[in-house]
Amino acid sequence: MLDLVDSLEGLLSENDQSPEANGDGEEEHDWHNGQGESPDSGALAALHLAHRAIAKFPDLSKRYQKFIGTAAVVSSALIVLSSIAVSKRLNHGESPDKILEEITPDEIENAGREKPSPPKKEKKRSRLLH
Repeated sequence: MLDLVDSLEGLLSENDQSPEANGDGEEEHDWHNGQGESPDSGALAALHLAHRAIAKFPDLSKRYQKFIGTAAVVSSALIVLSSIAVSKRLNHGESPDKILEEITPDEIENAGREKPSPPKKEKKRSRLLH
């Protein structure tokens, strides 16, 4: 289990490197493979915080782990749920430190169960021709 947490922390520390750390001045990330646009800094910060929240709860990580070959990795479903929980709190103006202190495993697991409210319909303006 500690290997899983260590590997998560290792991945997080690799993502924190600046472009200058590569030596060639270019930023190298997986999204430069032509299969999507790169996430903005806000999305990267939320994902980083989501990974830190997952690492805080080893039992939760264990319930959502899957095995690829001989390695145990956290399921992408848990990362998505954690990202939703963290994003909700960030959008309410909470600080990352407060989120990490207060977030619970139940909040992470139930993050995807709430249905979003439907978009508000604008009132149709009738056209009065005089």
